[in-house]
Amino acid sequence: MLRMLRLSVAAIAMTAAGPLAAQTLTITTAGGDYGTAIKKAMWEPAAHELGLDVREETQSDGFAALKMQVTSGAVTTDIIHLGSPEGAQAAAQGLLEPLDYSVIDGKSLPAGAQSEYCYPFSSYGTVMAWNTKTIGNNPPKNWAEFWNVKAFPGTRALRANAQDLIEIALLSEGVEPNQVYDVLSAPGGLERAIGRLEELKPNVAIWWTSGAQSAQILKDGEADLVVTWNGRAQSVKADGGAADYSFKGSVIGTDCLAVPKGAANKDAAMKLIAAMTTPERGAKLTDFIAYGPLNPKAYEGGLIPAERMQLLATAPGNVETSVFSKAEWWLKNGEAAQVAFDEMMNR
Repeated sequence: MLRMLRLSVAAIAMTAAGPLAAQTLTITTAGGDYGTAIKKAMWEPAAHELGLDVREETQSDGFAALKMQVTSGAVTTDIIHLGSPEGAQAAAQGLLEPLDYSVIDGKSLPAGAQSEYCYPFSSYGTVMAWNTKTIGNNPPKNWAEFWNVKAFPGTRALRANAQDLIEIALLSEGVEPNQVYDVLSAPGGLERAIGRLEELKPNVAIWWTSGAQSAQILKDGEADLVVTWNGRAQSVKADGGAADYSFKGSVIGTDCLAVPKGAANKDAAMKLIAAMTTPERGAKLTDFIAYGPLNPKAYEGGLIPAERMQLLATAPGNVETSVFSKAEWWLKNGEAAQVAFDEMMNR
């Protein structure tokens, strides 16, 4: 009788307290269409599978937010979405936890893509996009023509960041894609690229600071020619906007997922990254935004429809004239490149 009474009291207490709460994690993304795609295709279904409660924060500059949190000892996010060069820089500065490859499938990545600290999950191209109402059916065919303000006098919108732009600047001078980083690594190479950007500066109407802003500029027709990411341009085009774009001379980069140093839910974060990055979820990302998965198995078995393949920067037919962003170059030279860029902007 006494035992039954104790059990009844325990049951009443549990009922009063309600069901056990799920573990809560925070993920930080870039927001916009990309952030929505990552949520719908990747972390939301993965969190449901694992029984986790995930809340999202958005930051236009994930690296700056990461550094502030870790250096202040007030880490509020458990997983952060970074560009791979930023991931390499963050790792070098001790801002990230090492990935747990006993949980995460490191063997699913292509040779050379592996990272100890930031797991690459998608690829994208920085491309030339244009307003089809003002530019019409005769847009610049390459970056040299993009720089030709006499033949193409419309306004430009560029990212307010050295990354990708200095590569494009050299392409505009006729440097071959496979020679871009050789030129940048040679004496005077960075100065050459910055000088080329300075030539175009008077014709740049907007220097954007987030991918969502670049898409809005294209959608609203605030500039005639826009340097943006292919997924952003495709989203505007798919929504019926007066926009088109080209993969000719694109700069291909990768994005990665990392766990900040001192994250409160490190173990659960590793499990969520593993569940987010299966081939099926990488392929599903392309349903929402035109960024290609890094996992080669995502391209197999018809997981990605043929009509979507042509919208991916790394697909055959799109990739041949591209420059692959080199995270190691940016790790070594990124700070100097950004300082030179900022000085150019302030002149």
